[in-house]
Amino acid sequence: MEEIIPMMRFLKNIDYNIIIFDGPGQGTALKNGLKFIMNWEKPVSIIINYFNLQSVSLMRMSWGGYFVMRAAAFEKRIDKIIALDIFYCGLDELTQGMPKLKADILMSLIKDNQTDKLNSTINKMMVNDIDLNWKVNKSYENTGETTPYGLLKNFERHTMKGIGQLVNQDVLLLAGENDQYVLISRLPQIQQELCNAASITTKVFTKKTGGAEHCQASRPDLEFDEIKKFL
Repeated sequence: MEEIIPMMRFLKNIDYNIIIFDGPGQGTALKNGLKFIMNWEKPVSIIINYFNLQSVSLMRMSWGGYFVMRAAAFEKRIDKIIALDIFYCGLDELTQGMPKLKADILMSLIKDNQTDKLNSTINKMMVNDIDLNWKVNKSYENTGETTPYGLLKNFERHTMKGIGQLVNQDVLLLAGENDQYVLISRLPQIQQELCNAASITTKVFTKKTGGAEHCQASRPDLEFDEIKKFL
């Protein structure tokens, strides 16, 4: 919530009431023992029930690009969803930036359930890879997992695969051309899998336009201009 509240200044003077909450694995919820989960419709439905709402728009950042899809697939009181940024699956986040050969090896080890070999491989990679080291240790904290294998099997469940066709709401897809955590190459696949969406609006931010980074970190004003137009 502390990250999001300052951004709400960009949404002043729109005809919406804004509810901000920490979900499982985040902020105060994590401090109270609620670990990261993939079925995001559960916390969203609880919030909707608590405030007795009939229609809501849902926006999430980063990994939340998957969470909004998951929530919209199963909670039909959601009428619009905003993926800030796009996010297809949890395993992408871990392998983003890796050489293709390394990423392919990891995916093969996961597929074949090579527990010990996967644990050994990831632990060795973490020694000289600061980014991977941070991702893995932060993810242990958020999920409660204690081994690389357990973590990657957890992340494997966080995926749009099989749920895209269940989303029938209006969708806004935001993406950064040079996003260091999210694969921009997933955008066409996401658009294709949202085959029953009421509408799909897409905005890709580039180095030329500004906001090409993860969640448009350098130019949040640009992304919120798109969000206000969409709403």
